[in-house]
Amino acid sequence: MLFALPILLWAFSFTERFGLEKCSIGSISDAEYQNMLSRAGEQRWTVWPGLSNGVFWPSDRGFRGPTASFNSNLNDQVLSHIREVAGADPSVNRQLASAHAVLRSMGAEYVQTREVPDMRRDRAGSRVYFTYYLPQVRFAPACVLCLIWSYTTIDVIFSHDLATDRYELQAVNVLFAGLKGSPDKERARNVPWGSCPEFRR
Repeated sequence: MLFALPILLWAFSFTERFGLEKCSIGSISDAEYQNMLSRAGEQRWTVWPGLSNGVFWPSDRGFRGPTASFNSNLNDQVLSHIREVAGADPSVNRQLASAHAVLRSMGAEYVQTREVPDMRRDRAGSRVYFTYYLPQVRFAPACVLCLIWSYTTIDVIFSHDLATDRYELQAVNVLFAGLKGSPDKERARNVPWGSCPEFRR
């Protein structure tokens, strides 16, 4: 019975994919966004078993923790998928819409936006984090540990040059819940449920 519960939760997690929110993000119309969402959803890695066994963690392969190289490769892989869906258009609105489409196609929920000063730069700048929460049970239907550590967080990170008010897609950072802590989605939330990301002007 204990092993059946994660499978039922995994199956239930797909119900929220029906009737996904409509989004227009900056210059990107809802029709353009829906097209990106459709293309993102065609990628096999966005659902099990693609999310398991080498793409996300935990997986069906056991209880071993992800290595540093695994995490680094995962960040790059998700970023490459976002760029692929965005296509040749380098506009930040299209990149943000693409990121939202990719993460929503996986079942991740947009929960938070925050902007923090970037102290590493030699001129005034900041980094903008769009944070998504992805139920870990999506990675592996038989993941009993996912009942304890519910969410993985995914940050889509843009740099912001304050002098020119220019944004640029920089990185993706995936953080798995585990013994070091488990994120509280509702405590972290600072955007309404079902909202679409945007750059704050």
